[in-house]
Amino acid sequence: MHTLPLMMLALVAPAKVSSVVVYPDRALVTRVETVTCSGRALAVFESVPPAADPSSFRARSEDATVESLVAEEHPLKGSFGSELEALRGKREALEREMAELVDARARGQALQQLGASLTDVAVKRVTRELTEPKPDTRAWSQAFDTALDARLRAASELSARVARMREVQRELDSLRAKESFLAGSAERLERRVEVRLACPSEGRARVELKYVVGGAGWTPAYEARADEAGGQVELSTFATVRQSTGEDWSGVRLALSTARPRANATPPEQKPLLLNAREQRAERKVLVRRDERYQHAEAGELRPGATEGALLAASQGLSVQLLVPELAQVSGDGTAVRLRVARTKLKSSFAWRTVPKLHPVVFRVASLVNGAPFPLLQGPVDVFRASGFIGRQELEHVPQGGAFQLTFGIEESLRVERVVVQEIARDEGLFGGRRRFHYAYRFNLANYRKGPEVVEVAEHIPVSELDDVKVELDREKTTGGYTLEAMEGITTWKLTLAPAEQRSVDLVFHVDVPSSYDMTRL
Repeated sequence: MHTLPLMMLALVAPAKVSSVVVYPDRALVTRVETVTCSGRALAVFESVPPAADPSSFRARSEDATVESLVAEEHPLKGSFGSELEALRGKREALEREMAELVDARARGQALQQLGASLTDVAVKRVTRELTEPKPDTRAWSQAFDTALDARLRAASELSARVARMREVQRELDSLRAKESFLAGSAERLERRVEVRLACPSEGRARVELKYVVGGAGWTPAYEARADEAGGQVELSTFATVRQSTGEDWSGVRLALSTARPRANATPPEQKPLLLNAREQRAERKVLVRRDERYQHAEAGELRPGATEGALLAASQGLSVQLLVPELAQVSGDGTAVRLRVARTKLKSSFAWRTVPKLHPVVFRVASLVNGAPFPLLQGPVDVFRASGFIGRQELEHVPQGGAFQLTFGIEESLRVERVVVQEIARDEGLFGGRRRFHYAYRFNLANYRKGPEVVEVAEHIPVSELDDVKVELDREKTTGGYTLEAMEGITTWKLTLAPAEQRSVDLVFHVDVPSSYDMTRL
């Protein structure tokens, strides 16, 4: 430990964690010390956790000049010595009591065996004297009473001893676990950080120590509550924070960052592009079907939502830092803490939607735009309607102002059925130069709700990426009123169904493929 002249010593207030920035894989902790400053002073930060990265220590003060920072490591044996001794004394006393109880149980078992032996002797005596002219029944009674008394005393003693042994064993297990934990903790190291200050004038100086710790992180979670009458969805954003640094964050100002320091600080490494060639025999083209899920980067016009609370979202270029409105309490033992970050009301349009090919049911779908002052990260979202909890789904990353959808359950009163009408192939063209595959599907819908409803029915047709493979929609046989997204091949109808009404729509198309293709995988 460094020594300082008397004039440099100062009264040191206990260090307190004042704020924490939590990243997905670590945290930036800020501690605060206030010292009495006159000329020079020393601010001491005790019990800095071993999870702190020594190279990340930074000190600053607006009231004084930081001259140096020294960090030392020392074991925690001194901190746990008295507690370990107390636990060891209790454990040894219980172990002595347990040994006495084992001896008492052995005596009780011996008395129980004696009672059984006395009973056997009494039975044999009675059996022998029954044949005599004048048996001594009084002696019989005394013999049985003696045997019974021995067995009762043995049972009573054994019951009490066994019950106490169970209690002592539970206490011993608990004490041994605590003793083992403290013994292991005592071998751990903690850090002591000393910051030397030069004070321009007398007074008090506020000193901040910042350091990065591992074993900390956070994940997002959401709750979405549908308000169909008001045409909006209330989206609550939560953060699940865990940290096992051994240092409790009590009453701290917590910020959640979307940045990943390791990934953001490591630029990609370029490697050389090498060209080579190898001989390959001519092969027949194979026509295959490729099912893709298209995902577009969306950042549309921002429609601000009504966000409750004092949420602040600070942009950091590629990342965003969310400030939790209330002071947080996060234990250092790894216990998960769920904190509400924000509650935002988003305008929404609700629709009944079905994709019979994938799932022949009708869903309640809400189309929304992220009007929160921060992007929505990927995470689970629990959805609720007026009837209560519906289920859980996964929310993909949604940029600020980006469009997204949420599903609020299945409607049993709206029915849909997909029927395969035709899936055949026949040769066409001169000399059989190509093959045509015909496809026809019918979708049967029924409305059993009390009022009229509009149902969106979607089905995709193939999208050819080859110049000599053609896909055409048979517009004469396909039910009209549809929209076709040519890039993705999605055909959608919006059907208005009156109460108790049943309707059908047909989708018919064909695929023309040159006969030179291997079409076994189509």
